[in-house]
Amino acid sequence: MIQVGYGYWGANITKKLIRSPEFDLKAVCEILPERAKMAREALPEAVMVSSRYEEYLFDAGIDAFIIATQTEYTFEIGMRAMQAGKHVFMEKPLATTVERSLKLGEQAKKKQVVLHCDHIMLYNPYYRFIKGLYDAGELGELIYFDVEKLNLGPVRKDVNALMDLAVHDIAVIDWVTGGKEPSQVSAFGETPFGRQETLTYLTLKYEGFLAHLKSSWVSPLKVRQTVVAGTKKMVVFDDMSHEKVKVYDCGIDVVPAKEYADYAFLSRRGDIYIPNIEFEDSLQNSLEAFAGCVQAGRQSLSGPGPSLRVMRVLERAQKEMVS
Repeated sequence: MIQVGYGYWGANITKKLIRSPEFDLKAVCEILPERAKMAREALPEAVMVSSRYEEYLFDAGIDAFIIATQTEYTFEIGMRAMQAGKHVFMEKPLATTVERSLKLGEQAKKKQVVLHCDHIMLYNPYYRFIKGLYDAGELGELIYFDVEKLNLGPVRKDVNALMDLAVHDIAVIDWVTGGKEPSQVSAFGETPFGRQETLTYLTLKYEGFLAHLKSSWVSPLKVRQTVVAGTKKMVVFDDMSHEKVKVYDCGIDVVPAKEYADYAFLSRRGDIYIPNIEFEDSLQNSLEAFAGCVQAGRQSLSGPGPSLRVMRVLERAQKEMVS
């Protein structure tokens, strides 16, 4: 396989590929000379460094492309790779529009190749634990998701904070709920720096529950917190805390009566449970899940269908954005 793009995140991907026995990385392609130089200095001699990914499109020894470029370039590279019969691992989001996402999915189906979008949180052990609680009925019916992803930079030029940060949470909600899509979308953003919104607030109305996603590149604090509230239990995942996940046995109990006006709503506070969840590298999991799909000939958990649904929410949010 080859990798296209060796920026900040691309360098992380390369490290995982080299360390994993599941991959045989042949080359890294990077058009910017300074990044190509960094790649050459960091990579084993056996891995080629090239400025042209095109020379590998029809190389019979290459079965997959790992695409880690800026979002505006991923569509063309992904389409060309799949047209050449290559499997594709692509950084999120799948594309910049729903139309392009559809075309990528159609191409994957036509060429019978795996198209894997790196919705990395679907391969995170803490979110997997939360989904397990929901699937087992322990949370009850969903009430809301409340998510904050905040940090100070880096300010990206190719996408806004919504596309960079909230995309993760939209993918998680889609996964946890089995593909539910919102009936209403409300989005606000501010652009104090550059042309892209560096701060966004996104509210999504689903059947039976709400989601509020706050994303920012202009916060003095780094925050990565998700609250999932159900009618039986509530969960807090704080990725910046030593105790990552806490399960709260709390909620509101309804005491029925003959008349609705006489119903009583009593707050319930029970135990707090801190599960012992072993750390796993989510990026490594995502990459190896892709490899497993290629070997088994099946589509990915974050393949064309789920990624298209995420893109539909993102596109609606972009259209509704008030800034």
